[in-house]
Amino acid sequence: MVIPNTKIELNRLEVRIISIGLILAGIAIAITGVSYILNMTFTYQWLVWAVGLAFVAVGLITIEWMRGFRKPGNVPEGKLRMILLVSIPLAFVLSSQVCGLGFRACNTACHVLNIALIVLGVIVAIQLHRNKSISLILILMIILGLIPHCVCLAPINTLWHGLFGGVAPTCEMMPLAATLFAVMALRGIRTRYSTVLIAVLYIVMIFIIVGGLLFGFPWQGCVDHPGGCTMH
Repeated sequence: MVIPNTKIELNRLEVRIISIGLILAGIAIAITGVSYILNMTFTYQWLVWAVGLAFVAVGLITIEWMRGFRKPGNVPEGKLRMILLVSIPLAFVLSSQVCGLGFRACNTACHVLNIALIVLGVIVAIQLHRNKSISLILILMIILGLIPHCVCLAPINTLWHGLFGGVAPTCEMMPLAATLFAVMALRGIRTRYSTVLIAVLYIVMIFIIVGGLLFGFPWQGCVDHPGGCTMH
């Protein structure tokens, strides 16, 4: 629940960090959606467009979300607060399953980054629970969450591989966005709508996991593992 008239004074540095993170994560998600539309072929091509446009829409919404800082609201308490805190590290745990490889991941870089972000997510949740500063941790999470490292040859990475010479930042961009939404919600920024967006990102990741493992969609063409990654 949200307690009426319970507001906190926003840290300006934290606001700037989150805003930059939202812009970068939003751009990354949108570019990934465009890459998917341009390079993916499937029996039902309308599904490709649906997934790709969904990525683009989420990316644009993520960029726009920083406008919420203009009208801070009431901070959540009780069960909603605890759900939001747990959602931060859990998002990175969930993303680790997207390739169908468990925590082992495609390569060492992907594995190390994912584990590091899970740990940082736990630290952020603890710091938020204690009402401590998270600015420096957020900077590190944004850097690690968007650093190009994925070598998977899935169509969703094709544009990125052309830009960065065979690596892409796609693995952690959605849980990073979910983390930024959770922090904003916990600070009283568009709390209910931010919570809905987190749920949407969770649904997208679950769809990718289940679809990839059972149907080879949306990562059709990945042959090293059922629903997993094709590596260089």
